[in-house]
Amino acid sequence: MNHLYLATALLAASAVNAQTTALDFTANDCDGVPHTLFSELDAGDAVILELVMMGCQPCVDAGHSIVDNVLPNVTDPARVRYYSIGYTNSISCAQMNNWRNTNGFTHTVFAGMSPQTTHYGGMGMPTVVVIGGGSTHGVFYNELGHDDADNPAIIAAVNDALLAANAIGEQGIPSVTLGPNPVTTTLQLNGAYRTVVVMDMKGRVVLSTNAAAGTMDVAGLPAGTYQVKLTTVDGARAAGRFVKL
Repeated sequence: MNHLYLATALLAASAVNAQTTALDFTANDCDGVPHTLFSELDAGDAVILELVMMGCQPCVDAGHSIVDNVLPNVTDPARVRYYSIGYTNSISCAQMNNWRNTNGFTHTVFAGMSPQTTHYGGMGMPTVVVIGGGSTHGVFYNELGHDDADNPAIIAAVNDALLAANAIGEQGIPSVTLGPNPVTTTLQLNGAYRTVVVMDMKGRVVLSTNAAAGTMDVAGLPAGTYQVKLTTVDGARAAGRFVKL
């Protein structure tokens, strides 16, 4: 991938760019609407963060690419939020609103947040992060710089973040019985599903598959307890749990 980097940012990023958990923030956006990031993730949304600087044409190009080519192609656009944030505390809402309006954007923007930039490894041109996974607040994508060739990876990261948000215990999601339980090789589901995501008890995705036949091969999983999140062809969600011997 051909990314443009700030030289100083590249050095700073080497130790901290591999974050696996998002950094929370509570702030009003530049339209005055209050946000608490972790509450939005807990509700099942995925968030694309773009950290931008003023006068950065690659940041503008990345924004249009995300709006035009990423957001229309994720599995559930209604559950995806796209936020552009000034990369340093010195960037004001007046600047961010002017940046948004001048470049023809309509998405949500925030004034500068230096801690976000530091947390995700420094400033690229821009820095793009995908976070989600419900209460795990996971980081599914984190890159300094952007070009159009990155979009398939961003789309896949958003889809994974949405699937991982369908956690067991999430309010309003029914439980399903899986069997045999415990299981050694083949898990029987109670129907056909468009997507099935298996997570370990730390919330990490270990298996993602289509289970149209109503069964799933789990022979390759290590012994342990797992959570399962299922989505039907009609978009309904369910969850379950099994023990692998």
